[in-house]
Amino acid sequence: MEALDAIMTRRSVRKFEDRQIPDEILEKIILAGTYAPSALGIQPWAFVVVQDQGFLKKVSEYCIPILLSHMKGSGEGMSQIFKEMLESKNFSLYYNAPTVILIVGQSKNRFKDIDCSLCAENMMLAAHALGIGSCFVGATDPAYENKELMAGFKIPEGYSPIGTIVFGYPLETPEAEGKIPPKIVRV
Repeated sequence: MEALDAIMTRRSVRKFEDRQIPDEILEKIILAGTYAPSALGIQPWAFVVVQDQGFLKKVSEYCIPILLSHMKGSGEGMSQIFKEMLESKNFSLYYNAPTVILIVGQSKNRFKDIDCSLCAENMMLAAHALGIGSCFVGATDPAYENKELMAGFKIPEGYSPIGTIVFGYPLETPEAEGKIPPKIVRV
């Protein structure tokens, strides 16, 4: 798959087959992430691969009530759609994906958020090129405050969570949303 084709056709997938991704494919996806640019070439990332569905369910069930309490009084639009998802029976913040990868960055690196985000995009593009669906999940941050749950992620010393991506064989191929024309200012 050509790079521009991968960029233009990748979509966030939220429905997955109930089969695990082979380790060799996961290793390719992570390797692609490590080829992202990073400030001064420091590469401040590490990866926590989670395939324990029981643990993921526990984290999701912990986060959902907190997220709902934060949404009280929120208006229409995206907030309402997300609220309805959270209130759905058997909803998982991880969309029941077979593999979840938590990207963590070196805690003292001031560019970790940017660098790890670039890494995450490389991983999602690589996954798409390999026939694997993915979705960046930003709603699991309430778990970051729970030391017991975070211990289950086994994050390496000196690292902190940056973002979570779910991966799996897609059950759907979402259509592209209309893209807003870019605002370009020339100087």
